[in-house]
Amino acid sequence: MRYLAFALLVLLSFASSAAVYKWTDKDGKVHYSDRPTSNQSSVEVDVEDTGTAPTSTRQDQLTREQKRERLLQSMAEDRMEKQEQRERQRAIKQQNRQKCNRYRDQMRHYKRANALYKLDEDGNRVYISDSDRAKATQNLQRKIKKYCN
Repeated sequence: MRYLAFALLVLLSFASSAAVYKWTDKDGKVHYSDRPTSNQSSVEVDVEDTGTAPTSTRQDQLTREQKRERLLQSMAEDRMEKQEQRERQRAIKQQNRQKCNRYRDQMRHYKRANALYKLDEDGNRVYISDSDRAKATQNLQRKIKKYCN
């Protein structure tokens, strides 16, 4: 009975260790298989059986926990950075809306007014010529296009 059990164990160990064959096709691509090919020359490759992976020790668990903590911290930093970026974009958007509204109000004023003027140092009105008014209107249109779109 012992001999039968021993023979059975030996046969099972041979069955579990299958051979690996390496061969190269006509295009130069390397292939691996558990069976030799009939039309190409295949070479048996020695594969070292490492067995099962060792169980994790307390040290492995600590390093795994440390890696997990570092990963979580990195993800939290990324979230904070993205949140700050969104807040900056929101602030820029708000500033652009304010500029847009201000420039549109100026444009409405330019269109309604018969004559435009600026105040000089003494507080006297200096009227703007039609060509300067056209340039100022074009400048405002560019600013409206930039900040309102």
